[in-house]
Order: sequence, then structure tokens, then C-alpha cells
Amino acid sequence: MAEATFAAALGAALVFAPASRAVAGGDIQWRDRSADVVVESADGPHRTYRFSATSAAAGRTERSAAESQGRPYVRTGNLLFDGLFAMALADARLDEVAQIRDGSFDEGRPIDCICFETGEKWPYVWTRDISYSVDLGLASLDPERALNSLLFKTSGIRADVSNDQPRGATVVVQDTGSGGSWPVSTDRVVWILAAGDVLEQLPASARPALMRRIYRVARDTVEQDRRFAFDAHAQLYRGETSFLDWREQNYPAWTRDDVSSIAGGYAFSTNVLHAIGLERTAQFAEHVGDPRAARYRRWSEELRRAVNARFWQPQAGLYTSYLGPEPNSVPSASYDLLGLSLAVIHGIADENRAQLILQHYPLSAAGPPVVWPEQPGIAVYHNRALWPFVTAYALRAARKVGHAELAGELVQSLMRGSALSLSNMENFEFLTQQTRFEDGELSGPVINSPRQLWSVAAYLGMVENTLWGLEMRQGRLTISPWLPGRLAHNLFSGQRALTLHDYKTAGRSLNVTLELPRVWPEDGWLEAESVSLNGRRLTGPIDLRRLPADGRNEVRVTMRAAAGAPQAIARIPGEDSQHLTPEQRRAVFAPPPPVLLSAKRENAAVTLAWQGELPGATVQIYANGRQLAAGALGEHFEDRTPRGAGTVCYSLTQSFDDSRLASLSSRQRCVGAAQSISLAANDGSPTRVVEGVTQHPDWGLPSQQLRAQFAPPTTGWYRWVLEYSNPHGPVNTGITAAVKTLSARCTGSPEQSGSVVMPQMGDARWSLSTGFMFQASAGAACELRVGDGVNMSYFEHFARYTGGQGGKTGALNRADIAQAQIDLIAEQAR
Repeated sequence: MAEATFAAALGAALVFAPASRAVAGGDIQWRDRSADVVVESADGPHRTYRFSATSAAAGRTERSAAESQGRPYVRTGNLLFDGLFAMALADARLDEVAQIRDGSFDEGRPIDCICFETGEKWPYVWTRDISYSVDLGLASLDPERALNSLLFKTSGIRADVSNDQPRGATVVVQDTGSGGSWPVSTDRVVWILAAGDVLEQLPASARPALMRRIYRVARDTVEQDRRFAFDAHAQLYRGETSFLDWREQNYPAWTRDDVSSIAGGYAFSTNVLHAIGLERTAQFAEHVGDPRAARYRRWSEELRRAVNARFWQPQAGLYTSYLGPEPNSVPSASYDLLGLSLAVIHGIADENRAQLILQHYPLSAAGPPVVWPEQPGIAVYHNRALWPFVTAYALRAARKVGHAELAGELVQSLMRGSALSLSNMENFEFLTQQTRFEDGELSGPVINSPRQLWSVAAYLGMVENTLWGLEMRQGRLTISPWLPGRLAHNLFSGQRALTLHDYKTAGRSLNVTLELPRVWPEDGWLEAESVSLNGRRLTGPIDLRRLPADGRNEVRVTMRAAAGAPQAIARIPGEDSQHLTPEQRRAVFAPPPPVLLSAKRENAAVTLAWQGELPGATVQIYANGRQLAAGALGEHFEDRTPRGAGTVCYSLTQSFDDSRLASLSSRQRCVGAAQSISLAANDGSPTRVVEGVTQHPDWGLPSQQLRAQFAPPTTGWYRWVLEYSNPHGPVNTGITAAVKTLSARCTGSPEQSGSVVMPQMGDARWSLSTGFMFQASAGAACELRVGDGVNMSYFEHFARYTGGQGGKTGALNRADIAQAQIDLIAEQAR
């Protein structure tokens, strides 16, 4: 993805009022829209702001936002900046509730919870939303409410479930989702990051007991994920991309009705979260004296190495968004900003890769889209969209790398979105930053909630954590403000001091004043030269335990200019996706994948046939995850590569010859001698025979097992899948993905165990489960067993679920199962 691809970027920059005008009022102009703010009234040090926004589509709308006693406020000389911070706090206040509700829980009745709700249109607590929100900045605003919200998303096992799961286990619950939830989606571990942030904000006396409680939840969660989501063959965690959980938006269209490939694949962002979560769990373990800390740290370090080895794409200078299931683990020709930003922030990407990521991931005039490239024919939601909370993580990454120019544009995007919308919205169209972009059937964002919690947290975190540089770690407050030079000129030119008043952290209150130099260059940034607390110079972080709880503390930071090396920004062309030139469209939208019609083995060759190749595009062919051909033409290809025994799986992508943007992958087709094996039940449960195949209908009670014998013809790695049907819920939501444990006991080898997932199908269609990989030697006698696992329906939290099966009606972890299929995927055991 060369920078030249985006060099023809169009669009106006954010225009701010001069600082002298901003003292009395502030305004913003963006294409055909504008917003302004004035002080409506003042009560002592606190103001009430009146915002007005004007657009051709909506006319003029207004909103007031008041600063309040006990909450932070800023004074910078820029009324727009000050007012937008007050608006974010007003949005946060609206998200503070005593009851939550969702139509799929308790039949929509209110549930008592002193919590943060997710937004005006999402009046519930969702695991990833609250976790990312707390991590971005809500922890300091109201730590007890944040803690309540996080603990609401934990659960023990239902009393009536009896299997080998530890009875005292308490885990983070994955929300309803693709294919029936966890472990199709496995990003619930982001909760561990948020729980650590809340710990930092609580009184010292409360931390030891809460640390033990949080550690137990983190420990039980990562242990469960290791058993049911970790793939020992790939050394990666399976599951869907984090937050990007509407599969058509960033996965191939053929996953719309079958998510087994998502459940069996490996998402970059989710693996990054697992690596961070394991490290945090190791830290918790050390605090409570549990020797398992070494194990969790080792798992984290091994995972970081695997992530860097498997996901990095040198030609793009980015980590791929996801890999397909083994053995055809093709990297997606797509990238997601959340995963990339988290990898930079948490050091999974080294310094060189971090710089490449921020130089190569493209930016529109409106801001950074959350996925790249955009997919054609898909409505605006994750596709073709900006999400402020992801922009805030990208801003943190830009600060870490010292990319001041990019950071300035990201701050402008966040300010612009709030000002023009008069709220901290869920998302925006990626070129126009509109909250509703009309494009026929592709219009969107499909849903867009005001005061979306993680957007609120993103704005607060931008000010407090990124610009003012306030960060709590192990009871100590680090103060390291960072202001991009050009941004500081645009916002604060002529000002000598910027103050964040009444900032609360860990039960202490501080005023933090940034003293600006008289002049500074627009390149580079401003950083701390010296810091003083109550008149005494500091040489390190502040130990808040030594500060009185009932006093106001004055922190003053003398800022100085710092030079940073110039860094590139990749630009997306165009202002409106409805009016792009053909060349611009090919630089923005990926081509659709070709359709692989057949893969037929004839003697020593395999012939592939496909359709859907576009003019000006060439096809790439993959075999077992490796690129076989880069420029295939003519809709036919003959693979004469010498191969040994075993299965070969093929898939295709296509890329534009000029922009080089590539499609997502086609559905794969495999050739090889998969062996079908009948399964026998241990309890004489009813079976049926269909076309000579024995089926076990609605099978999978905790006490049930299926068994089979297998004699491997060759030494190597084998993949074992189950033929199944799971009609217990739709493809897009629910909690009844069927999860079962598998074990292989082969003579001469220790027992190998793992799990498979059988996602919900929505109807009685048949499909194949995810795969379990095991090693076996030629001539060995292998005993295969299928036993019970665990899914989200087994947890007490979902006893109130009324939106589908497995909830109020009782736990359900069953599917129709026919025979097993076993195929050789790699000769020679490793």
C-alpha cells in the first residue's frame, strides 16, 4: 500500500476560530456544516454552554451542556475546546443509570444496576463496550459505577449444569453474537484491561480484596479460553475480530450464513487482546502471590511472538486483520485500526513496525476508517465508517510513536464529530463525517446512537490521558502532557496557560496547568520540561497516597518544544463515495472475491475453475495458506506442484492492477482423502439413519460421549471435524454455539485434547465444525472421544436471557451430529 496511492486526497481541513474570538465564542466550519458555542450562563467557576449546529439536511439544532460541581472542567482560552469537554461530561452523566434494559433480557423489563449504559439506543451493559470505555477514560470519572458495570458482566456456572467445569469458576461473559457467541467471538478478555484500570482508581484500603476478586475472574477466564479458544497447532487464539462483529461488514459475503470459518480463524485484534490480558493476569497473580504468574507471562510472550510471525504483512507495512482456519490460513487483504493501534500502544509492534503502521494506515479528510480497504456493496456501519473510540486509540498510538501531524488530525476529527453532531456519536460515514449518509440500499451508518459510551470515553481520554498525559499505574500518577505543535497553534495560539480543573483520580483532586512557551514551531510537539506539585518540583510520578484526600492540589507543568522527525500520512482520495472517479474507487474499495467453482484432482494435477474476475484485475491462488500464483488469468488454473499425501485446500483473491487493493478470500475448496468415521454413543441415546449415515439428533448432554476408532495411514498432523447441524438460534446472535471437547488417545503417544465449535446455523442445514488438530503415527490405534464442553448458556448471567434458546428456558449446548471426518493436513509429525 504505497503512500502515492492516496496522494490525491481531497477535502478541507478543520477550521477553528482564531483564539481571540474563541474567548467569547467558538465556531467550526466543515464543508456545508457549521457549529458554534457561546457561554449561556455562569455559576461561580462553572459555565453553561449553548451549542448550535447547522447543516443543509437538518437545519439548525441546539443543545446546552453545563459544567457541574465535583466534575472536571478545562480553561484554555478556546471556548469550543472547553465546551466540548463539558459536553462529553454531560453525555457521560446521561449514561449514568440505575436500571438497564434490553429486549433480549427479562423480556425487556428493567434490571437494577448502578451502571453506565452503552448509549441512548443501547440501554444495556455490553462487555466489550464497557471495557473499552473504562480503558479509554471512564475509570477515573466514576470508578464505583465502572466497577459495578464490569462485575455485571461476570458470572458463575448455573447450579443445574453438571460437567467437569470447576464449580467455583467465575468468568467474564461474552455477549450474544455471531453463531451463538463464545467461542465464535473471544474478545471478552478486554475486560481484564478495564478491571486493572478501575483498580488503580479505588481507595488503597479497598484494593487488596478487589485485586483477589478480579484476579480470580481473570484467571478463570484465561484458563477457559486456553482450553476452548486456543489452537495449539497454530499457537493462536481462534475467534472473530474484536468489536467488528457484524460479519458481512469485514468478512467475505459467503460468511453471512455460515460462520464456522470465523470461529475457526484467527483475528489479529483478538489475539492482541489475549496477549495483553495474559500479561495483566500475570501481574495480578504476582500481587496475590500466585505462582501461576510465570505461566501466564510465558503464554503472553509466546503469543506475542506468534502474532508477529503470523500476522505481519511486510508488503503492506501492516498486520493483516485475520487469518483463515488451518490448514488454508490465508491472510485477509484487509486491516483494522483498533487491532493495529492496540499493538502499537502495548508494544506488540516494535518501534519500526509501529512507525510503519501509522505511516501506511490511510486517513480521509474526515478521519481514519476503522477498516481498510472498504468493501463494495456493503452498507455503512463498520465498513466505510469512522468510530471515535477507535480514533482515540489511534491517537494514543500516534503519541507513542511521536507522529504529531497525524495526532493533530485525529484530535480534529474527534472535536469535529462532537461539535457538528452535538453529542458523542457512535460512528460516522468515513469521507463526509455525516451521521447519516444517503446511498440507497447502502445508506448508513445503519444504527448510530448519541452519547455512545465509548465515544464519550474517547473524548474524555483524549483530553485527560493523551493531551494532559495523566496516567495511573500502581498507585502513582504520571504527568506527561503532549501537545502536537500545529494543533496547539490552531487551538491555543496566544494562550500562556491551559488548566484542567478538579481532575479526580484515586480519591484525590488536582488542578493541572500547562504553561506554554511564548512561541513554538508547528512541527514536532510540546512536552513537559518540569513539573511541580504545590510549589515543589517533582522528579517522578506522584505517590497519591501521600496527598490529603480533602485538599486541592496544584500541579504546574512548564512546557517546551520538541522536534520530531517528519513522518508520512497515507491519504484516502475523495470527499463523497457517491462521486468518486473510477480511479478513486479502485483506490478506496477492494474488488469482490472471485467465486471458486471447483477444484478437481486428475492424476498428479489439480484443476481450479472460477468466475467473477474483473477487468483490470488479476487473481491470486492460495494452497494451504501459501500463495501459489500471483497473476492467474482465464478463470482456470492447473496446479502441478508435487505434493505428498494429504488434503490441499485452495482459495482465491483478486487485486486491481493499478491500486493493488485486493479482495477478501473466496470460499475454499479442498481435495484429498478425508475419512468418514461413524460415532457411537456411550449411553444408547436415540439415533437415526439417513442415507446410510448414523445421526445423533440433538446430542450433547453433559453426561454424554461419542466414541470412534481411527487407524492413521500416515504419520503426521490430522484434522478432525464433526458433521453437524445447529438450528438452536440464528447466525447473527444467541448464546448456543455448541462447544464440545475432543480427545485422541493413540498408542505410543500421550493423550491429546482440544475442542470444536459448532456455530448456530439458523435452520437445519448441515455444516462442518471447526477443526481439532492432533498428531498420530502410521499404524497406531487411536481412540477418539467427544465429550461436553461449555458455552455461554451454561452461565448464570444468561438465565435472564429471553431473546432465544439457552437462556430462561435452560442451558443448551447441543447439536445434531452425524459422522466425524478426519484428514491428513501435514505429513511427518513435528
